Amino acid sequence: MLAAAPALAEPSALLKCDGYGRRQTPGEQLGRGLVVLGTLGLFGSAEADKPSAPEAGEKGIAACTEALTDSRTTGNPVRRAEVMLMRGVRQFEMGRFDDAIADARAARGVELTPLVRAHFDRNIGPSTLVLEALARLSQNNQAEAERLSAAAANARPNATFLTEEALRIMALTPEITADERLLLDRLWRLQAGVRHSQHQEGAGEWAGAAASMKTLVAMLQKPGVVTLARQAAVQALAGDTAGAEATLARVGQDIDELAAKAGGTDQAAQTAAQQVARADELVQLAKAQVALNKGQLEEAKGFLAGRPRWLSPASLTAQIIANVQAKAGPGTASGVDPAKIRADATKVARDGLTGKGVLGLMVTMLPRWEDPGEAQELGKAMLPTAKTMQPKPVRDGAATGITAVRPAALDTTTEALLVAAARATKAKGQDRFAVLFNFVLPGTARVGLNGRLGIVEYVTPADPLFAAQEARALKVADIEAALGNQYKAPDPQKR
Repeated sequence: MLAAAPALAEPSALLKCDGYGRRQTPGEQLGRGLVVLGTLGLFGSAEADKPSAPEAGEKGIAACTEALTDSRTTGNPVRRAEVMLMRGVRQFEMGRFDDAIADARAARGVELTPLVRAHFDRNIGPSTLVLEALARLSQNNQAEAERLSAAAANARPNATFLTEEALRIMALTPEITADERLLLDRLWRLQAGVRHSQHQEGAGEWAGAAASMKTLVAMLQKPGVVTLARQAAVQALAGDTAGAEATLARVGQDIDELAAKAGGTDQAAQTAAQQVARADELVQLAKAQVALNKGQLEEAKGFLAGRPRWLSPASLTAQIIANVQAKAGPGTASGVDPAKIRADATKVARDGLTGKGVLGLMVTMLPRWEDPGEAQELGKAMLPTAKTMQPKPVRDGAATGITAVRPAALDTTTEALLVAAARATKAKGQDRFAVLFNFVLPGTARVGLNGRLGIVEYVTPADPLFAAQEARALKVADIEAALGNQYKAPDPQKR
């Protein structure tokens, strides 16, 4: 007879809470010679991680509550904070926002030694602020949500993930606050994209948005048709009619070439068709505003005719339609209400931050504890004797690129690439560099959102491309002062 298969052990409450078992305590890390972070001992039995084990809703809350009595949490305040954070997420899921806030604050307030606290406040601490911010937003307290999310972003000012999340909240209102402008400027230097222009568009700062799009297009090797069409629309709204017409002429040829590739049924053809459709719509809007700028009211009305709805960015679409309707009178974009376009876009964005759709962010992506030695290992990879993270010419020698392949928290990878770029820039006798491309291939792991591969491309004052990016430049001294000690290779261990 065949022996019966052994029964699989029921996952512990700890696994049912967040999918992870015992965490190495800060005190154990001392044994690796990394950094003195505390004197905690080893508590609880080992148990394999099981990210599929967490329970949702009420069951998740119960599991996390039970897990708080486990010796693996009672003896480890970092692990205890992670469990309270996850319980807060499940309270949020159930719509108990005051309870979510209470758990977030309790997690943030665990008792830690000063050195452990300093590292905690770079990962778990900001996550508790994001949870509280999303709960406040769900209670219609936009101002407090913005304050908390800004505090989370400021915990790692040279990283991108937490800043992006804060700006998603801040984008719900058209006004650009002082905190929002600070975060936008910081992100613009670290990772240029359309977000900078997007916020300026929402606030009606068309000249600033046009300048941002010009800088963005200048750094792209081959700007896409959607990016160029958006630039044309922004230029027209800024009153730069000649610039908009020049961009429209450029993008028109690019759209024609891309349309020739859109006739098939494969994925590439479908992607090309989608890009052509999006660009065409933005081109129509840009042409409408250009015609309006020239006083050609009937032509402007014609470019908006026959569309019951628009899929282009709401701020651009609503403003151009409102401008033409105001001057061209009845019959312009019949049945289209610019105010409704804005309101619908805001509702969708807000629902994405307050509904159950945001749970994926909170459950799997928010930063959790990361071994402080990870930064030092990345620092080791930057040494001239290392084979990885070494600067190499890219873009036919017009820029320099550095690649990171060591898995780490996404913001850790971003910081490490900046430090590596700063050190390589200094080695070339330069004091500044501007990031052209900053990409991290994301994944999820115990640390939360992590980077599996990171690439940065940058230019220095010695490179011709630097002139167009000078306003975005980062100072080598500033990066080294902020991050140098964390990304320093560990001292050799004595034998």
